[in-house]
Amino acid sequence: METRSLPLAVLIRNHAIRNSAIMKTFIVLFVAISVQTLGDVFLTKGMKSVGEVSTLDPVELMNTGAQVFTNPLIWVGILLLGLFFGLYLAALSWADLSFVLPVTSFGYAMNAFMSWRLLGEHVSMTRWAGTIIICVGVATVSRTEQRTTSPEPGGAAG
Repeated sequence: METRSLPLAVLIRNHAIRNSAIMKTFIVLFVAISVQTLGDVFLTKGMKSVGEVSTLDPVELMNTGAQVFTNPLIWVGILLLGLFFGLYLAALSWADLSFVLPVTSFGYAMNAFMSWRLLGEHVSMTRWAGTIIICVGVATVSRTEQRTTSPEPGGAAG
């Protein structure tokens, strides 16, 4: 009786580990996408407060650069995008690029929504339609295997 339940217990354990890895990847990617979207919003707000960059004159570009890099909104955006990059790297260590990159493209949909809600931008019906197409693509990709290759030897187990 013990030997019959062991394979079932192993199967259940392996299934639980696999589901745990999938959830970990999706949670990290969701947080990464959210952080990236907020980073983009902060960069946009910061650049709108600096004003339009409309010259290639080196002196004016230096003045604009000084305004950009002393703007707290820009720094918050940079920090958030740095956090996104760290989370993105972690997700890439667990799953294939061909899985992670399409899933992170859901950020395009979040950017459209946040630019509309937080920045008051007009988002045309054509852009919303494109955003829906992106979401359908993300949903399709997210239903595939996360990893189609074996982890590198010596790498941490996911």
